[in-house]
Amino acid sequence: MKRRFAVAVFGVLLAASLAPAGEGDGSVFMWKAQKDGAVVYLLGSVHALKEDAYPLPAVIEAAFARSDVVVFEVDLDEMASAAVKMLAAGSLEDGQTLEQVAGPVMWSDFSNKMSAAGMPSGMFRFMKPWMAALTVMGFELENAGYSPASGIDTHFSDRAKAAGKERMALETPEFQIGLFADLTPEESLSFLDYTLADLKTMIPLMDEIYAKWLVGDAQYVQSMLGEEFGDFPELYEKLISGRNRSWMPAIERLLAGDREAIVVVGGMHLVGEDGIVEMLREKGYTVTQQ
Repeated sequence: MKRRFAVAVFGVLLAASLAPAGEGDGSVFMWKAQKDGAVVYLLGSVHALKEDAYPLPAVIEAAFARSDVVVFEVDLDEMASAAVKMLAAGSLEDGQTLEQVAGPVMWSDFSNKMSAAGMPSGMFRFMKPWMAALTVMGFELENAGYSPASGIDTHFSDRAKAAGKERMALETPEFQIGLFADLTPEESLSFLDYTLADLKTMIPLMDEIYAKWLVGDAQYVQSMLGEEFGDFPELYEKLISGRNRSWMPAIERLLAGDREAIVVVGGMHLVGEDGIVEMLREKGYTVTQQ
């Protein structure tokens, strides 16, 4: 696996999908899809942000205000109960410990880095490697001020609920948990291994990604996709392109309706040949960056 692979996987799957996209200077990370008068906005999500990231650009706020329907990857109201299921799915069975699964070399590296970060390794004792990786990355992001509570998804979900707008979800929490739980033992261990390798560069990378989001740099996220998933086509299919295809019918139904909508999904899902923007264009929709 390549440098930053763990960050990329974490970003795609849950809480740090900060990857931006854009087609030119002065644009924001949002596209407007149209056909026969129907309008659907496609907003690349920053799932974890710092509190000082607001207010958002006026064009994004205007698109939200115009939209009667707000669509997210998952129903955020269900995430609290999903956390219990996540913990269960991420727990080792039959008395196994992370130390046994990871082996002495990785466990030593893990224990030393957790101690340096002020986290006792014992709290991870019965976690599967992928769960330990997510927990570590979550702690690192929170300590640096990046919080899901300040993310684009939460921001607009709360506002849509308060405004009485219809909210829709493209996936269930159980499906997203399965993306982790279905990792092979080798993938799970590699995820933890590269998380440990990425710890020192994780926050600078998040800062860089956020800066790119602000200026709408499409090439950045497309190059990240190529670098991190180029050698792993099966994971790319599972985490990116397969999910994009599964979302298309719901997005096209919105474009066949008579209400404006805004779709808020991780930025990696919007760009590239397998991205939602390009797939809509191939189907004859007019899609322009805002």
